[in-house]
Amino acid sequence: MKQYFKNVEDEWVGFAGECIKAQALSGKEKNISELFMKAMEEIGVEHFRDECGNVVGVIRGDGEGINVLLTGHMDVVPEGSLEAWKPYEPFNPEVSNGRLYGRGISDMLSGLTCEFFAFKEIKKLVDNGAKLAGNLIFAAVVYEEPAESIGTIYLMEHTLKEHNLPVDLCYLGEPSDGNIAIGQRGKIELVVEVYGKVAHSSAPKEGINAVEKAMPVLNAVINNFNEPPVKHEMGQSSMVITDVVVSPGKKYSCVPDKCEITIDQRYVPPMTIEDTIGRIQAFLDEQSAKDSDFKAVVHPRTNKRVCYTGYESEKAKQHPAWVTGGENKYVELTYNILKELGQDVEKIYWQFGTDGSVICGKYNIPTIGYSGAMMSQAHQAKEHVEIQRCLECIEGYTTVLCKIYDLNEPGQ
Repeated sequence: MKQYFKNVEDEWVGFAGECIKAQALSGKEKNISELFMKAMEEIGVEHFRDECGNVVGVIRGDGEGINVLLTGHMDVVPEGSLEAWKPYEPFNPEVSNGRLYGRGISDMLSGLTCEFFAFKEIKKLVDNGAKLAGNLIFAAVVYEEPAESIGTIYLMEHTLKEHNLPVDLCYLGEPSDGNIAIGQRGKIELVVEVYGKVAHSSAPKEGINAVEKAMPVLNAVINNFNEPPVKHEMGQSSMVITDVVVSPGKKYSCVPDKCEITIDQRYVPPMTIEDTIGRIQAFLDEQSAKDSDFKAVVHPRTNKRVCYTGYESEKAKQHPAWVTGGENKYVELTYNILKELGQDVEKIYWQFGTDGSVICGKYNIPTIGYSGAMMSQAHQAKEHVEIQRCLECIEGYTTVLCKIYDLNEPGQ
């Protein structure tokens, strides 16, 4: 790594630490958004906040070149057990043995801030006379962690269009262990509601027990409907029950008339969300044909969220699968540059959900994931990153962008 990027260590640690202190839980990203707004004002770049609270900065090009989006989410998950964090405190950043500790630093404040520092480096070059043929856009988005991509959906459907900001290529700073991610498994959270007839528990034959009626559904899910997992180079499909809620429930002496089953389905191409729902619906139809008392419906889980700006949205809890593909020329360019920098990089697929599901999965914009943060640290107690790898990430992003825009690299 060049000395030039080693020299930004104190500045990066300080800024990333302030982001940790902001305690940016989903729906409460206002404080961290202010940090990014202030930082962009300081470097003199065009910037704004949209209606749902995303923060966007733009370095506009003066030609017909490629338009690149650097993006990631500001929100972090709750801290969990404070006992498990000891001797650290989740929202009090601390440096120890070359590591920066704090909630959200791996997922994904380090990747987001590294992207921003690379964005700043390009702005310095532009201030010194360099020209970009296309736009470079930085977007710190809200509300990713609950898995509905509210911030990124708004960014793509409204914000970028309203500001005349087309996107041809996206880099996403989710944790990747220094590798480049070229796709991910899909996720959909489904709800199966099985209905019965309520009765007093002292006279169960007068009712229809929804739990008993739900047993074939539970067994079918546990056994993946007696089908083998679908396999793909990104991994294989999986299905698991994550919650069962019975009502009226234990407070009353009642035969339950509703059993709600929550299913987490991870899928890979050629599977689709529609396939998954259709398979469960077919099973429910079979049960109905065999049992006149069996009544059930299946539907995606939806949640209504309120952003810190007051913007409200109800979205399905899902992350469609996406693939950029290892043969994409920017995948190859990124891979080769990181190798030349001496970084130990591989092409991987993420097993978890990301906003790439919207950017690439829905809008077909080639998306590449890259961050020095460790995937194993996401959502963990004592969450941390290795500072050296984060500085390498800043160098990696900066060098790749200089190549894309045909600029002289900083420090030359």
